[in-house]
Amino acid sequence: MLTRRNLFKSAATIGLSTLAPWLDRPAFSAVEEARQGCEPVGDDSRSELQSPLLELEYLENLKDDLDCAEVVARFGPPLKAPCWAGTDLIWKASHCPFCAEAGLYVGPEFFRCKWCEAEGSAIEFYARAEGIPHVEAAAHLNGLLNDGSLRGRRCENAHAWGMLEEAQRFYHELLCEKPDGAIARQCLVEQGITLSTVKRFRLGYAPVEPDDLLSRRLVAAGYVIPKLLQTQCVSDEGEQKSIDRFGGGNLLIPICDSAGRSWGFMKQKIVSPDSSLLAGWTQDTLSVSPRRLRRLIFPHPAWPQDINRHQRLLVAETPWEVVALHNAGIENVVCLFECATDPVRLRTLLSFGRDFACAFDAKGGRPATAFRFVERLEGEMRQLFVMEVPSRGGLLALLQSGGRQAVQDAMTQAIPFHQWMGE
Repeated sequence: MLTRRNLFKSAATIGLSTLAPWLDRPAFSAVEEARQGCEPVGDDSRSELQSPLLELEYLENLKDDLDCAEVVARFGPPLKAPCWAGTDLIWKASHCPFCAEAGLYVGPEFFRCKWCEAEGSAIEFYARAEGIPHVEAAAHLNGLLNDGSLRGRRCENAHAWGMLEEAQRFYHELLCEKPDGAIARQCLVEQGITLSTVKRFRLGYAPVEPDDLLSRRLVAAGYVIPKLLQTQCVSDEGEQKSIDRFGGGNLLIPICDSAGRSWGFMKQKIVSPDSSLLAGWTQDTLSVSPRRLRRLIFPHPAWPQDINRHQRLLVAETPWEVVALHNAGIENVVCLFECATDPVRLRTLLSFGRDFACAFDAKGGRPATAFRFVERLEGEMRQLFVMEVPSRGGLLALLQSGGRQAVQDAMTQAIPFHQWMGE
């Protein structure tokens, strides 16, 4: 039986600060210090959080845009022919420039010497090789990317985002306008979802038919055959063919940042107009610009205007709860996708709201994934509140029975986590 106390006792006790990458720590400390003792959200607190957060995300974006192997090859020793290590392409250098031993391994994301243990990203390598501060190294490398001296991965990333943006338009048009999208439109009507909500989240539908309609659209838009967005299947006749990786009769919710760049979709199969959309969502994303992807929440805030935007944020279990609650006019709700404990994703959450509410049902019928981030918050635990919801249907049952006001009242009446735990 899932109880309040064994739920928390089963969580790991490792804190957020020990899990965050070393580069995140100064900015995260600044965020925590700026929040200490703060009352309602105001412009002053936003400005205190803005600088470290934006600086950190700038460095993460730059690391995603750089190719560490390219930087090492240009400013360090020669690299030998690459080989595959699992799913990663790894180069070995003739020697380490920092200890002169033959043990330097390099990938697109990192370098590491097995002897002197020098390691890090392209920025750390360049800073150490040139003997300059980290911030200065970042500025130099950014300039080399901008003037074309370094190729990096910006073009590669932009190409993938462009394909996914076109895919997003294709699926959205199919849902809203095409006969194939009729079953999904009926399902959304049954759920009470308005057209404005469909457009707000750019919901889409990938039909059941295995024909690769998306590839045809992308080729017509000027892309080469988009293997990134295909998967293989075997027909009844034993023939292997490429099909749309997002297809199969799925309702799609795009996974995007505030700039509109897309990484993929959350998808849920629709088999009839009365299909349940509450549970069973799966995440299907491309491994493009992983640092940007890692910090996304749904819906993703826009910095700096959304720093500390909400006094209280409701952390939903599924993306569909977010869509349904936004549809009802409740906008202070987010979903953490499939990883509620990632410290980088939690950094986004902590910068978006002042405190946080999680829904829980006393009978334990509702998944408790939203509570997992408690184990990473340590000092921020004081910001977590608990609201109880019906055992059958959870948040959406509360919304259906009492409307928007019932959910807002439950959020307002949520009790502090430590009090809910009986401490």
